Amino acid sequence: MWDYDAFIGKAQLYFSRAQNSADDESTLWLLLGLEFLLRAPLAKIHPTLLADPQAGGGESIMQAAGYPMKVNPGSPKSIATHTVISRLGAVIPDFNKDRQSEATALAGLRNEELHSSESPLVSEQEQWLPHFTRVADSVCSHLGLDPLHLVGAEIISHGRSLVDAADRKLDHLVSERIKEAKAFFSKLTDKEVDARRSLSAQTVVGMDDWKERVESAVTFLNLLVCPACDDPAEAKLEAVRTTNERLEEDEITRDVVYIVRELKCQVCTLELANTAEIRSAGLKQQYIRHEKESLEDRYASTLEPEYGND
Repeated sequence: MWDYDAFIGKAQLYFSRAQNSADDESTLWLLLGLEFLLRAPLAKIHPTLLADPQAGGGESIMQAAGYPMKVNPGSPKSIATHTVISRLGAVIPDFNKDRQSEATALAGLRNEELHSSESPLVSEQEQWLPHFTRVADSVCSHLGLDPLHLVGAEIISHGRSLVDAADRKLDHLVSERIKEAKAFFSKLTDKEVDARRSLSAQTVVGMDDWKERVESAVTFLNLLVCPACDDPAEAKLEAVRTTNERLEEDEITRDVVYIVRELKCQVCTLELANTAEIRSAGLKQQYIRHEKESLEDRYASTLEPEYGND
């Protein structure tokens, strides 16, 4: 029921139907095919990741594991699409919040078409095809599949051209915003600049070593070089995954990958609101921090109390 190869085959079948259908119908086939493609990475890890843990008193999970209980009659149930999307955020390194938001929006578009009296699929392809293309490219790249072959060369090529156009537009908007911030900064007096730097320093501990902060950050609030004025700007980082956990000198060491989500400079007033704008500004998006944990801290909660030794 939750077989990886079957999901890929079914997705490709629906995508092929999209290539030979009229516009509205083609969109629906693409969105339905995307549902199967989104579930494929979880099925590849293990089918139980797609089983509803609440259904049938655990019957769905047991059946996904190959041990049907047959206690509660009925078909096993799958997890909802929004759960699939959130789990892909943990499974696929670049399936970040932007990709998750796009996938959620596409699922909502499909549901609105199927479950309401509205006809949202009559909208122009420019409004949804870039989102579809980014999501499909992300999942296919993770699975080692060629989206041109799986989805269709014409559809993906069209989608990528729209993505490129959207990226160029965003690059222009961010470039103009940086120019405006530079112009604002150039008009400040030395006294005003010092006052703004002083205010910024009051909000962040350790301003003196700010150039090193991003590599040794403990909190999600860190400092990056502002692309407009070269001053330290507040940047919000979010941990997205943990890799390479290992034992080193009686400590558990792991690499935590952080993504820059926002940037705000209190000196020149430049603000970048999301990862796409961070990329357009030419800033580094990903940082890796080495975190350590003692064996005692890791396993202290699992130890039984030592009665009579107090």
